[in-house]
Parts: sequence; structure tokens; C-alpha cells
Amino acid sequence: MTVEVLDRPSEETPAETALRIADCDIHPSPKSLEREIYPFLEKRWQRHMERYGARPRQPFLNGPAYPKGQPDAARRDAYPPAGGRPGSDLAFMREQHLDPNNVGFGVLNPLKSGQGLQNLDFADAYCRAINDWQIAFWTREEPRLKASIVIPYEDAAASVREIERCAGEEDYVQVFMLNRTAEPMGQRRYWPIYDAAAAAGLPLAVHAFGFGGAPITGSGWPS
Repeated sequence: MTVEVLDRPSEETPAETALRIADCDIHPSPKSLEREIYPFLEKRWQRHMERYGARPRQPFLNGPAYPKGQPDAARRDAYPPAGGRPGSDLAFMREQHLDPNNVGFGVLNPLKSGQGLQNLDFADAYCRAINDWQIAFWTREEPRLKASIVIPYEDAAASVREIERCAGEEDYVQVFMLNRTAEPMGQRRYWPIYDAAAAAGLPLAVHAFGFGGAPITGSGWPS
């Protein structure tokens, strides 16, 4: 089928004609908790982090025990040359991913964001800090990037408050959860989250993994 395009300019630059990519799953990570996250975290929770750490609802404090083939869900060449975790260097992200792949729209999905922590009050505070960090360190520095509203989804009331707090900021484009919740996501305890997202006109994004607290296989925890 031939399509006739009317009023087409006689000359177009490659940037105008090239296919642009929308990447819906970019995982940012702070270079330093003290420099990047602590400014958005109350002193009491800074002390809590230093004393107890971020304890998820599972027995493995350093992340899931299985699989081990994908460290941080990142390729090995994704570690910034200057040091730090994958996704922690915006300049390197531009050089390695955004520019060469012509990414015109990228959505940040922070995985280490406080969701699923055993201390629900700390989860609430940490999610707020991560949300503010996304704007300050990422979307205001790079207009191609947009943020997700991460929520402490095991506390529906706190999650609703966070959705309502962030929904007016245009840089947030979705509400973000992980799929391994304490109970199945269809349970009534999570319904207020879905209502709040709908009221804000935001889609609900669900990413793999999470911290359900129970073994992920019928025969227990994998080794």
C-alpha cells in the first residue's frame, strides 16, 4: 500500500526522520545514599538505616538468592567506568544507552526503593525519598526521562498518600509496584492503591520480583 504524505518538508535532518525509542524499564540507582538519598530522608530514618539497614520481607538481605546470572538485572558493561552500580551515572547512561539507541522517552523504575521493607514506616519514608530523588537527580537533569511513583504497597493508606502527593508533578508518569507482594495483588488490602492510581489518571506498572516473605517455589527457597 502506498501512502501519500502531504505538506512534507523538502529537507529533513536525520534526527527528525530517525526512529525514536520509548524505553519503559530503566533502573536508576543512587551512587551514594549519603549524598543522594539522605537529603530527602529524615534524620531518624538515616539513623535507622545505619543501625539496622534496609530489611526486606525475605531472609536474604543482599537480594534474592536466585538467579545469580544477572547481577542487578544489568549487563556487565553497564557498570560505569568511574565506579558505582549500574544505572548510577546519568552521563554514562546517555553515552551508553539514551544517545546511541535514540531513546526519546525513558521511564525510571527504581528496584531498590524501599518497597516491601519489614518496617512499614521506614518503607513509607524511603519510598518518599526515592521519589524526590528521581526528580532532583534524574528527570530535571534529563528531559527524556520520566519518574515512577514508588509506593510502600504493603501499607495501602501510606501508598495512597504518596500517590496523591506526587500525582500533580508532571514528571511522574505511573504508579510502580513489584509483583511478589505479601498476598495476591487481587486482595482487598491493595484495592485503595488501584483506586488512587485511577483517580490520579495514572497507569499502574507491575515489575517482576519483590519481597513476599514466602519461598518462591513449592519446595522452599532455592540454593
